[in-house]
Amino acid sequence: MKKYLVLIAVLLAATTLVYGRTPNPEHKSVRAGWLVPPQDNHDSAHAYDVRFYRIDLNLPMNNSSLRGYEQIVVTSRRPGLDSIVLHMNSLTCDSVRIAGTPVTFTAPSGYLVITLDRAYSPGESLTLDIYYRRAAGSRGMYWYSRGSTGFHVLAYTTTEPADSRYWFPCFDHPWDKAEQGCALNITVPETLSVAANGLLDSVTTNTSAHTKTFWWRERYPIPTYLMTFGASKWATLKQWFSLSPTESTYIWNFFWPEDSLDAVSAFAHNVDMMDFFSDSLRYGRYPFEKYGMVEAYPFQWGGMENQTMTTIHHYWIQYGSDNGIAHELSHQWWGDMVTCLDWRNIWLNEGFATYSDELYDFHQNGRSSFISLITNRSQDYFDEEAADLHPIYNPPYPDHLFDWGHSYVKGAWVLHMLRYVTNDTIFSQPGIFFRALRAYGDSFKYGVANTDDYCRIHEQVTGQELSWFFDEWVYQAGYPQYTINWSSVPSGPDYLVRMQIAQNNGAQAPNCFHMPLQVNIRKANGDTLVTIPITSNPQEASFLVSANATSLVSDPGQWVLDKTTFYVGVENATAPELAQPLAATPSVVRNASRVRYTVGRPGEVRLEVVNAAGRVVSTLVSGRPGLGTHYVTWNAMDVAPGVYFCRLTTSDRSEQVKLVVAR
Repeated sequence: MKKYLVLIAVLLAATTLVYGRTPNPEHKSVRAGWLVPPQDNHDSAHAYDVRFYRIDLNLPMNNSSLRGYEQIVVTSRRPGLDSIVLHMNSLTCDSVRIAGTPVTFTAPSGYLVITLDRAYSPGESLTLDIYYRRAAGSRGMYWYSRGSTGFHVLAYTTTEPADSRYWFPCFDHPWDKAEQGCALNITVPETLSVAANGLLDSVTTNTSAHTKTFWWRERYPIPTYLMTFGASKWATLKQWFSLSPTESTYIWNFFWPEDSLDAVSAFAHNVDMMDFFSDSLRYGRYPFEKYGMVEAYPFQWGGMENQTMTTIHHYWIQYGSDNGIAHELSHQWWGDMVTCLDWRNIWLNEGFATYSDELYDFHQNGRSSFISLITNRSQDYFDEEAADLHPIYNPPYPDHLFDWGHSYVKGAWVLHMLRYVTNDTIFSQPGIFFRALRAYGDSFKYGVANTDDYCRIHEQVTGQELSWFFDEWVYQAGYPQYTINWSSVPSGPDYLVRMQIAQNNGAQAPNCFHMPLQVNIRKANGDTLVTIPITSNPQEASFLVSANATSLVSDPGQWVLDKTTFYVGVENATAPELAQPLAATPSVVRNASRVRYTVGRPGEVRLEVVNAAGRVVSTLVSGRPGLGTHYVTWNAMDVAPGVYFCRLTTSDRSEQVKLVVAR
C-alpha cells in the first residue's frame, strides 16, 4: 500500500491529495471494523490451503451491485477436514456446490461456513463452486457514476489489508497465497473495458446482452489483498522493457481518454524505473508476466500495489509523482513477490518500497536530493513518534498499521542503516546489502516472510551477527538521542579531542543504540572523519588531530536516524549529567521547587522565573557559574498561585519548563 499523500501546490486552497497524513506515497487509510488477523495463526497452522481463485462477475455499472460465480480450489491440511470457513461481508450466498452437487452452508456475520460432502484427508483437493451476489456496498469494490467522477463511470477494487471479503468469499489473510494464481472474468456494458491482474487472455462480445467479458488470468501465486480489477472507459498505453537480452514484456497503463496527454508525461520514466530496480546488482529480474497501472478517482490512497496492476490516483497522472510510481513498482518485488507473513511485519512491505523510491530519487536527481528527501522524511517520523510511540514491528491495530512515519519512513531508514552497518555505502556500486536482499527475494520468492526471516538471510550472506540491530531498530521503539560533550586541548604538537557521549532515548527505546557513530572533526587545516564504535551508554572517545578542532558534526553522511546535541568545553562533568535537560521538581509548587540546570560552555548564564505574561518575578542565577550541572531552589511563597515558567539562557541555548503554583 502506498500512503503517498501528495500535496499539489498548484491546486487552489492547497488541496491535500492522497499521499498520507504527511507526505506518504500510498495513504492507505484503515477503516474501523476490519477483522484483526490472529497473530499466531499463520499458514502452517491453517486447516486448508487455497490453491486457486476463479471469479466471474457481472457488473451492471449503474450501481455498486454485482452478481458473482466463484470457483475455489483448496487442499486439506488436516485429517478429517469436513468444513471450510471463508470470510464474507455484505454478500449474499445463493448456493455452494461440490462436483455439481449442492452442499449446505451457513452465513454467520462476517463468514461463509461450508459443510463438505465428506471428510477429506491431508493432501486431498476439492473444488468449491459458489454463487453469490451483492445488492450494494461501499467497501472492497467501489463504484462511481460518471457525474461523481467528472470523467466516466468507474468500478474498481482496493482491499488492503482485509477488504477482499466484501467482493468475493475468500480466506482473507496474506499468508495463504493462492499458489496457482487467480482468474478474473469481468462482464461490463459493451462500451467499457476492464484492467486486472495478469494477462488478458481474450475478450468475448455478448451481442444480445450488449456486454463484453474480459478474461484475465494471473498465473503466479497471489494473496487476496492484491487481487484487483478496474472497469471504466479506458485509453491505454503500452511501454515495453527487457527482461533479458532475448526477452521483453510490457507495462500496460489504463486511464481515461481525457488524461491521455498527461499520462504520456506522468509515465515517462516508467521504463527507466523498471530498468533501475531490475538491474542484476539491485533487485534482479522483474518477477511477473507484465506490469500495469490503472487510474482511479475518487480514490482514498495515492497508490495500491495490486499484483501486476497497480491502482493509482488520478492526480498522479495529472501532476506526476515519480516517487509514488517508483514506490508502487518496487512493491512488485517487496510486497507482491515476497509478501509479509502477517500485518505485524508490514514494514517489510512499506519500508522496502519507501527506501526504493528514495533510491530511485538518488538515481534520478543525485545525492543532495536524496539526502534532502530522507532527512525531511525523518522529521515526519520524529513528529509521529513524539505523538505515538511504538515499534515498527507489530504496530497497534487497526489505526496505526500504515503510519507514514513508522511503517514507511522508519522502515526505510532501517534498510538505509543496514547498508551502513554492512559497509555497502557506495551508491554507484551496489554491494553486499543488495546481494543479501536478492538472496532474501530468492529464498521467499512468491511466498511469505517475516522479520526474523529477513534478519537470518542477511546474517547468512554478510557473515555478521545482526540480531542486536533488529532488536534495537525493529522490535523496540525510539531512536538514539545523543548528547556529545567535547573539548580540544594541546597535546604536544597535536591536539587531543575528547568526547563524552551519552544517550537519552526515552521510554520503550533501548538504553543504548549500538550503531557505530561517525563524527567529522572540523579544523582550520581540514576535516578529520572518525568512527566511534558505540559499546555503552555513556562512553568516552579521544582522538589526536593535527590542529585545534573548531566544531564537530555528527553523522555527516546521514546514515543514522538520530538526533545529536553538542556541548563545547565540558571536561569534568559526567556525560549522563550533561545529557539532562532543564528540570524543576516538583513542577506543581506549594512552597519551593528545586531547579536543575546544565552549563555546557563558558559564558553568561541567566536563570529566571517569569509569569504567564512574560514578566520576571525572580532571578535565580545571573553570572558565570562553572561548567557542569547545578541546582538552585526557587522559593514560591512570595508569588500568587498561577502558571509560571522557569527560563534558562546560556551562551549556547535557551530552555524553559512550566511551573504551577498551587496552594
